[in-house]
Amino acid sequence: MALSIAPGTKLGQYEVQDFIGQGAMGLVYRAYHVQLERTGAVKVLQGIAPDPVTTSRFRHEAQAIAQMRHPNILNVYDFGEHEGMPYMIVEYVPGGSLANRLGQGPLDPGAALRYLRGIGAGLDYAHGLGIVHRDVKPANILLEKDDTPVLADFGLVKLMQGTSLRSMTGVTTGTPAYMAPEQVTGKDVGPAADRYSLASIAYEMLTGVIPFDGEGLIELLYAQVHRDSPLPSSRNASLSPAVDAVIMRGLAKDPAARWVTCIAFVDALAAALATKVEPAMAQTMGRTMVLAPVAAPTIALAPPALPATAALPANGHKPSPSTTVAVAFPMATTQPVAKRESRKRLIAVVAGDVLALLLLGVAGYLVAQPRPTLALSAYTVYPGDTIFATASHVPANQAGELQLLSAVHLYPFRSDANGDVTANLTVPRDIGAGVHTVKLCWASQCHSSVTVHVVEPGTSVSPTPGTIPSTTPDASPSPTAAPTSNPTPGGGPTPAPRPSPIPSPSPAPLPRSISLSSTHFTVLSGGSTTVSGSHFRPGSAVTITFVQNSATKATATTVVSASGSYAQLLTVPGLLALGPATISACDPFGCASQAVTVTAV
Repeated sequence: MALSIAPGTKLGQYEVQDFIGQGAMGLVYRAYHVQLERTGAVKVLQGIAPDPVTTSRFRHEAQAIAQMRHPNILNVYDFGEHEGMPYMIVEYVPGGSLANRLGQGPLDPGAALRYLRGIGAGLDYAHGLGIVHRDVKPANILLEKDDTPVLADFGLVKLMQGTSLRSMTGVTTGTPAYMAPEQVTGKDVGPAADRYSLASIAYEMLTGVIPFDGEGLIELLYAQVHRDSPLPSSRNASLSPAVDAVIMRGLAKDPAARWVTCIAFVDALAAALATKVEPAMAQTMGRTMVLAPVAAPTIALAPPALPATAALPANGHKPSPSTTVAVAFPMATTQPVAKRESRKRLIAVVAGDVLALLLLGVAGYLVAQPRPTLALSAYTVYPGDTIFATASHVPANQAGELQLLSAVHLYPFRSDANGDVTANLTVPRDIGAGVHTVKLCWASQCHSSVTVHVVEPGTSVSPTPGTIPSTTPDASPSPTAAPTSNPTPGGGPTPAPRPSPIPSPSPAPLPRSISLSSTHFTVLSGGSTTVSGSHFRPGSAVTITFVQNSATKATATTVVSASGSYAQLLTVPGLLALGPATISACDPFGCASQAVTVTAV
């Protein structure tokens, strides 16, 4: 139960003035510091149990949060306890939040990038100090009078987690619509989770909807772990495939596959939004990003209440995708029933609890299931080739289909008792050269996908293991073919048929690489270096970053030439930390990096 504080109550040097509202973490009051003539906001964290261990942990975490000083992070002025209940006094921002702004519809790219750059800078700064927000969402981003975004409630999710909720097993706290997969499954949460949330916000800014729009709570949690969201361009046709690639990398299920910093993500997104893609290139790129999966079949998940499974808002309403919730597999609890309550009412309450626990069991099963995987015997093929496809973690004896896109070609399958799938895919001869997508689908939903490169016949490519080349003979004789020694019944020699051309081996495409004119930087002066890149995607935008201790210190952008190379000067300002650092160069399709050293002189 929340602790109510009367107006006039003194909290340290602040005097409570009036009640502002109630957030996910507790009650919020306006307070005033007379000597400093400064207004603050008091957050009473009623979800934290006031025992000695928790109080000590709260003080330790609050001290770390209060030490942060950044223009895009809400200042913490003071913290303490009132009648055993922890509280924080933070900077008072009278303006609205980014959630209010997004409620008016999608943002134009310029406004979206301004917000994202400020949010990303604040997050990178905190990550450099070892602090993770864990609940980055529009409602936690306040807007100053000049529209500067300010991150609020930094670290409060960690304070809530493991205190009042520590009696539950498998608990995770956050906001489902922006929650990274590792948060849903209760794994270790690091800076990559905040970067996933930032990519989700970028998706919403540019399309007007969250990545998994229209889902119920349980379906949403499942989708965050197991499903890829529809491409942003499928919801806003003005967005290019390059924008799709940047955002979808930010929403990667694997934390290691996401952008290395928030600013690297924002820089890549800015370059993608600014890049004018040629029609031919857009058509080729588009072949990898078409036909967004249809909505997953809805499970009947509308219990009358979730009293033992979710931390509901104080108004008692069902949690929405933007509400901070705690999802867990709790132990059974006993609910007291008044003596006057009828037996019918008691049965209804018990039935509601049983239903809630059953639904949580279903949710836990769905979230815990391994994500389906799809692999091909070859990823570079010719029209007419046959590919051997394998898939795992499919429901046992499940009927489904493999889809080869752009133009849809279907290959039905049925998984075995272990959930494994094997199938042969013959590449149509009229499919056209380019990058295509193979998807693993069943029950009107696609669950995994890979890309395959189809090249023109006669093109020399590196053979990939398992490729089955086309063996259809050519009807016309080869000009250099020798006659066979056995005559035909008609008397003349029969020319030997010419076999289909088999591509000759050639060196595999080289991975992206960078070289630096200098790898030496100093603490006070910084330095500069020319970054030369090779084997990048021609015509793509490249973002070059200097990163030290997870914080971006300098960036530069350039465009890759037709030969796949570039050279760009990167200037790094001083005030660096002593020790190693990294310079990375990323286009929307991959990265290359090299270690450098920062010395005293």
